[in-house]
Amino acid sequence: MLRYFLRRLLIALPTLLIVSLAVFGISKCAPGDPVEALFTEELRTEPGQEAEQYRRAARQLGLDKPVFYFTLAPAPFPDTFWGVYPAERRKRLSKLVFQTGNWPNVSLYDSSLSAFSRSVLSLGDTSSARRSIAPELSLLMTASRLEEIEASVRKISSLTDSLPDREKLTPGLASLQSDVQRMQQNKNPLKIYQPAFHWNGISNQYHTWLTGFLTGDWGLTRRMNPVWVELKPALLATVTLSGTALLLAFLIAIPLGVEMARFQNSRFDRWSKQLLFFLHSMPVFWMGGLLVILFTGNIFGKPLVENPYLDITDQWMAGSESFPAWFVRKLTRFVLPIAVLTLHALALIAIQMRGGMIETVRQDYIRTARAKGLNEDDVYWKHAFRNALFPIITLLGALLPALLTGSLVVETLFNFPGLGIKIQTAFLHHDLGTLSAVLMAVAILTITGNIVADMMYALADPRVRFSG
Repeated sequence: MLRYFLRRLLIALPTLLIVSLAVFGISKCAPGDPVEALFTEELRTEPGQEAEQYRRAARQLGLDKPVFYFTLAPAPFPDTFWGVYPAERRKRLSKLVFQTGNWPNVSLYDSSLSAFSRSVLSLGDTSSARRSIAPELSLLMTASRLEEIEASVRKISSLTDSLPDREKLTPGLASLQSDVQRMQQNKNPLKIYQPAFHWNGISNQYHTWLTGFLTGDWGLTRRMNPVWVELKPALLATVTLSGTALLLAFLIAIPLGVEMARFQNSRFDRWSKQLLFFLHSMPVFWMGGLLVILFTGNIFGKPLVENPYLDITDQWMAGSESFPAWFVRKLTRFVLPIAVLTLHALALIAIQMRGGMIETVRQDYIRTARAKGLNEDDVYWKHAFRNALFPIITLLGALLPALLTGSLVVETLFNFPGLGIKIQTAFLHHDLGTLSAVLMAVAILTITGNIVADMMYALADPRVRFSG
């Protein structure tokens, strides 16, 4: 059994690695700059120091490293190109490298442009020279085509010639003109088609992100709080809600499905099937609304549930009390959400259990057991039940990820402070840290569900572990 478990685990680990690569890659391909999104105010506090502030912010987010273990890029790009900040500057310089095929000249031009910009800023806010040059300098700072750069530099040069304090700008402007000319004269665009391989080692963003996730450091949310600290209350609430509902659904549905198969085509079986199909076909939000009307209205003389809704003040706070104590205190608020999820899952499980039992009792060994004189309870519960569990085990493995993501509609309906609401909020606010952590957690739970299902197959039928 241990050998079978280890084999299944070894199959699952590469799958988890591939999922982590996909999740990390999606987060990198998402539009927007995470540094600017999270540190908007900090990057605007000191004009002229944006690059250094950006570098500090990137270091705090773990983005001050190459993306992966290796980099495959065109030959003109250096192996440290990932360290060019901010992202917009890196994008602009990348376009220039593609046009020239010469990174050293592009780098010299970028340095000259930065030096000239600092010399213009040093003139002071009241300087007429600065006011006349600033608009064209702003265009030059964002230009990414050589023709645009040459035109802007010529215009700045003509503006500088008529300024009274042009001697302060002349050295920087001369250097800028020289570097622009050098870029034009030493172009080698064909070099772009030559690939270059750079090994970055384990000091990269993916390695840091993956090891952080495995050790509990899930990164930062958009509000600059640790992801785990923000997700923990919602995660525990959702797992408790969905886990209790699934447990009740299996405890009720399995005996119900067995009895329906035992009394196949009887009135009990027909009415039970109709009721189960009705429950499974009804939308969750409709069923939840119906239960709210039934249990909170005065249909039974007085409301059976005073208030089924939770709000932000009802959310569990880690420092105030233990989670079990909070759950017991808010138990009445869990009743209706658990009932909705239980009824919805109950229908599918019971129908599957009935079908599995009917298929199993038609086997030859069941007829042999009956021929030996065994009573029906032993036939169904001791002989047929174990082999009929395979569809239910499959369902269990598939439903485990629903512990995290399967209750969004119910949480929205009952204003429940769970993980579904957190995921929705993170999606709307482009919170990549939270979304990446949730995707990885769901992937781990899905893989765990498959492993648990495989182990339960082996327990239900020992022949499984010897199969190919």
